Amino acid sequence: MRTRFAPSPTGHLHIGGARTAIFAWLQAKANNGKFLIRFEDTDKERSEKEYVDSIINSLKWLGIEPDEKPIFQSDQISKHREIALDLLKQGLAYSCNVSPERLEEVRKIQQQNKQQPRYDGFSRDLNLPHEKGNVIRFKMPLDGVTTFEDQVLKTISINNKELDDFIILRSDGTPTYNFCAAIDDLEMQITNVIRGDDHITNTLKQINILKALNSELPEYAHLPMVLSSSGKRLSKREGAVDIQEYKKMGYLKEAMVNYLIKLGWSYKEQELFSVDELIKYFDIKDVNSSAAKFSQELLDFYNNHYLKKFKLEGLYKYIDENFLLSEKFINNDKKTEIIDLLREGSNNISELVDELTFFYEDPYLTDEIINAIQIDKNLLALFKEELKEVNFKDKLLIGVFIDSFLSKNKLKFPLLGKPLRLILTGKTNAPSISDLLYLIGKENCINRIDNYLNS
Repeated sequence: MRTRFAPSPTGHLHIGGARTAIFAWLQAKANNGKFLIRFEDTDKERSEKEYVDSIINSLKWLGIEPDEKPIFQSDQISKHREIALDLLKQGLAYSCNVSPERLEEVRKIQQQNKQQPRYDGFSRDLNLPHEKGNVIRFKMPLDGVTTFEDQVLKTISINNKELDDFIILRSDGTPTYNFCAAIDDLEMQITNVIRGDDHITNTLKQINILKALNSELPEYAHLPMVLSSSGKRLSKREGAVDIQEYKKMGYLKEAMVNYLIKLGWSYKEQELFSVDELIKYFDIKDVNSSAAKFSQELLDFYNNHYLKKFKLEGLYKYIDENFLLSEKFINNDKKTEIIDLLREGSNNISELVDELTFFYEDPYLTDEIINAIQIDKNLLALFKEELKEVNFKDKLLIGVFIDSFLSKNKLKFPLLGKPLRLILTGKTNAPSISDLLYLIGKENCINRIDNYLNS
């Protein structure tokens, strides 16, 4: 088995493309096959090396690497042109000199008649000599149907009269996408084409090219689109961002792979998979034929799981190497304990790093925060004085002290905990009071309480 991922290097790798690449890679690995990459870079104006590097780096981060050196479609143009001219010679294609003005006129008439705009075959039987400025069009079958069994969507069929004679060689001698893709799949000996369902029309054209070349057809699997949670196309606000941006935000590759695989595929009731398990269980035929919906909440769930599963020392090293940490935090003796606490409630590492600040910097108490702190200052002063005598080397002793203080003063915990959390962190949502006291440290906690008492 030989599968391929064939992106155009005109942009970064996004969620939909990453899922396609993972499915193609897994299908190859599950069948002891090879996974290849082909950059379809014939759009010279928009193709950039920056995007080639970005796509390769994103795939590498996800753990996906090709089994052979990536192919660039532009390197094969002379081969494409040679085959197009050979089809012309065999009478399987023809030269066409119809002007853009006539094509536009025919299109308008078709639209007025509520017909699908398509080339009307004007030059098909004229046997024009191929001259400079002409295009070469492929002769699509006039009768019958083009059909194939899709491994995801099942039988797909269309009457050939619905397909027009599409251009395979432009007037400047450059080959077109559908022609190049078909030839490249043949040359690369691709056995399984896995791509988005927006390519179905392209597949129908490419099948006819391959049939004209007496080639064996690959198996096709078209993946339904990934939509937003509301069922619309993905936007930058929801999902349609560079995969590298997820890495920068602190999403782990294990979480991203698990999330992407769940966009349309499942195995029994299992939610979390190792790579070995994915290779063992994956089959493209099990992909759902309905569109998948992007869910930030589910991605966060997976990432939180893997953050908590990460060995603590390894997680600290990863954060230190990939995120900017304050010198004050790096020099904190309890830094790994702080990370261990914060990862419990963090969706990603960026969130976690943002939360680190109040462990080494006094919060700025705005008027709004001060007004929200509802506690008797005399009671707080008493709490501070008794806190000075607590042994901070053991977090359990801090918890015992708090329970004792509440009991002696006949207080319910929220009456102390809520204002104290604001005083210590400037936030309403923060870890438990005993954790905060222990990890911020006695001296800093007392200073922060004094800052409030003196405000």
